[in-house]
Amino acid sequence: MTSTEIDPHSDEAKAALARAFDAAWQPFIALEGEAADTPENRRRLAARIVALAKSGQSDEDALGEAGLIYLRVLAEAARLGQRHRQENPQEPSPGLVPQWDDEGGHAFGPETVAAMSAALDRCLDVLPLHIPSDALKLLSTSILDEASRGERDPERLHLHALETLKSR
Repeated sequence: MTSTEIDPHSDEAKAALARAFDAAWQPFIALEGEAADTPENRRRLAARIVALAKSGQSDEDALGEAGLIYLRVLAEAARLGQRHRQENPQEPSPGLVPQWDDEGGHAFGPETVAAMSAALDRCLDVLPLHIPSDALKLLSTSILDEASRGERDPERLHLHALETLKSR
């Protein structure tokens, strides 16, 4: 795909956003598998691309790449949470709400998930679009770790994650 600038006032804007969505969605499903093809993931991707476009990002390729990175970080955070639950089945951390997921283990409650998502959004908003995947993994791990310790404030989660990234 060649780089295409999006003019928000043109008739092409919606089509360009749809192409950016497709450019992120197809590789995401190829990497994560068909189980990741959920309405929630589609909503997250669309919302992220629209938010970036509204904030001034006009490059279609950059929008698609940023959307893909965002979904991959969320998927990695989910895997880390699952791994934490498997490694600590008898000792739920303070950030874990006693509710059960489909696999029979405990899961983060909706408030915690919202705080973690907001923190990740804030991190991605201040970082360049092209950051290494290991940095993204470090961000998501940091946010997950702090949330599992009981932190619920998105701003503090965000600042802690950025500090962790700076220290590495």
